[in-house]
Amino acid sequence: MLLVFLAKGDTFAELGAHFGIGTETARRYVGEGIAALTPLAPTLTEAIDASGESRRLLLDGTLIPLWRCDALATETNPDPLYNAKHREHGMNVQALTDTSGELVFLGEARVGSTHDLTAARLDGIVAAATDADVETSADSGYQGAVGTIRTPVKRPKGKGHNGWEKLANTALARLRAPVERAFAALKRWRVLDTVRISPNRVTAPLQAIFAIHQKRSSLARA
Repeated sequence: MLLVFLAKGDTFAELGAHFGIGTETARRYVGEGIAALTPLAPTLTEAIDASGESRRLLLDGTLIPLWRCDALATETNPDPLYNAKHREHGMNVQALTDTSGELVFLGEARVGSTHDLTAARLDGIVAAATDADVETSADSGYQGAVGTIRTPVKRPKGKGHNGWEKLANTALARLRAPVERAFAALKRWRVLDTVRISPNRVTAPLQAIFAIHQKRSSLARA
């Protein structure tokens, strides 16, 4: 039932009808399954250790679409779920992958208006990567992270990049390309097409999916 919920994105009413149980029972079973899987997701420490001899990881963020929730509005931010970059409401999630694009860490789901660098710092990624001396490649959204976070060369105001700066940025973009593979694999789970649960509960199903993904990858390598 949990796999059907995650893979197909069925509502609890649809799940209950399919399995011949009540809607609330389906909700409870799915919740229990997610609670059992969530602790199995790799931690940030395990992700850093997974960098191996290369001592290199890739960092990026993605937006998980979410139904708009006005309950989160504040005086300073009337629409915290709105992400200006994607022009969509959702939750910002940070991820680390190895150089082949294999997902090794998934951070906490935060409101869409959260800046990527802020989210990465709150997840402890910037500090952990720097402390472990793991070179981590990221896009321009993480400029200012310093430490071992490598970002594109910023274009000087009113000027263009010179030759070596263009080459460096091209090389970094090529190195970072595999990270999109991880997000593509993550978003094959249809429950993430448009999440209908409370924003405060999005992290748990994401971690459950991550745990399943990791288990499946380890079996494929065996």
